[in-house]
Amino acid sequence: MKKVFLGMLLIALSFGTMSLTTNSKNVIKTSTENQNTVEVRSVVFGATYTCAWNSCCESPLIPIERDIVQRGLPAGTIYTIISTTTNSVTYKVY
Repeated sequence: MKKVFLGMLLIALSFGTMSLTTNSKNVIKTSTENQNTVEVRSVVFGATYTCAWNSCCESPLIPIERDIVQRGLPAGTIYTIISTTTNSVTYKVY
């Protein structure tokens, strides 16, 4: 009984993985074959800010997060660090 059950389980698992790999290959083919053009959207860039930073004691992310809150921007604001010095951090908000 155990051998029959294990045999049926093995057959079921092999068919399941076979169908999974076949489907994923077909999805990849259709998504790459149908892509003829790329659409470019307009991107709006935000302002650039500089805030004070104590480089010996903290990460530059901490003063940026504090500065974002002080400016009244949302907590999930996306930014990129442009430059750092020993006294300040410059970042751009998107």
